Amino acid sequence: MNHDMLKLLFKLQEMPMAPAKKLAEEIGKSTPTVIAWLERLAQEQVYMGVKPDLKIHRMGLEIYDYLLEISSYESLTRIEKFCEVHPYTLYRSRVFGGKYHGMLVQFRQPPEAFPFLERAFERMRDEGLIRSAREIPSLKEVYGSIYTRPRLDAWDPERMTWRFDWEKWWSQEPRKGSKKSSQGMGGEASASDMFELDYLDAQILQHLTDNARQKNIDIIRKLGFDPRKGSIQQKISKRILRLHDVIDSFRVFINWTHFDVYNTPMLIVKARQEKTDRLIAKLREGTFPFSSSVRKTPEGFVWYARLPSAHFSELMSLIWQLVEEYQLLIIDYKHSQTYGLWAETIDKQTGEWKSDEEFCLKRPLKDIGL
Repeated sequence: MNHDMLKLLFKLQEMPMAPAKKLAEEIGKSTPTVIAWLERLAQEQVYMGVKPDLKIHRMGLEIYDYLLEISSYESLTRIEKFCEVHPYTLYRSRVFGGKYHGMLVQFRQPPEAFPFLERAFERMRDEGLIRSAREIPSLKEVYGSIYTRPRLDAWDPERMTWRFDWEKWWSQEPRKGSKKSSQGMGGEASASDMFELDYLDAQILQHLTDNARQKNIDIIRKLGFDPRKGSIQQKISKRILRLHDVIDSFRVFINWTHFDVYNTPMLIVKARQEKTDRLIAKLREGTFPFSSSVRKTPEGFVWYARLPSAHFSELMSLIWQLVEEYQLLIIDYKHSQTYGLWAETIDKQTGEWKSDEEFCLKRPLKDIGL
């Protein structure tokens, strides 16, 4: 990857939905060159598509995060299958080390289905698949949580290293009035703000959460329509434009191993509130160059980060300064999986999210032999 291709990746991160022509103008290259480079970056799995962050509360959904302590490797593979077949799985990853040697799982579902998720974990405990299921706070700004996205401008392509001075960053007082992050999963929606979806909307969102940069005509074909017939292109284009009301932002998915980013620590920390608040304020500045998230807990915080080996050492040195106690876990990025929205979770007749026992509990448990 040459320096100009890196500039394209920088610009794509700034403007995830910009057409190739606009990206070409920004970096001073021809449109055909930019199209060819984007294709090459995709083929080499450096750039792995653009996905939307949804305003889930406007859609009547909530996010639930759990750390599962798993009894055996066989149990691990069965629970991974449960995540594959569960209609509302958002993310799963293996976790190594500490007490919670097992899995981090995340579900995006209607609140009415929450009791069935708890019952599923109870059944797994009864059957000996898991030893415990610890719910951790979701990334809601209202709870004080924060996440940061990686900043490619901190990458030095000549030295192939990341430029970031941890000591200087932490020693400086947080900027007053630091901007809050924009989070699709943050905030609460009132009844008047709720967005009504139907089955076609859900189908379109399924394709957008798979790849938001694909052309409208490709989505039309995937929906099973003939783009040459009637006013179908206009109809679907209007639908997509309307659905932007439930999209908070767009995010470029980059394979960070191409940038020496291999470490994915997750720290469960006991710390004084002023230390937790300072960390959140520093991350909110927008100067931290790595992907991370901090979730406030009554005892302190949970901090997940994705960073290179040299900076893993710096992270742990900072943690020693901040905390009273901590558990260090490592997330297995290679065996992680993110899931898009599944259209079949919307009832075709009522337009409501399915939240019945058969759909949310019995069927996924049956698929793993429970």
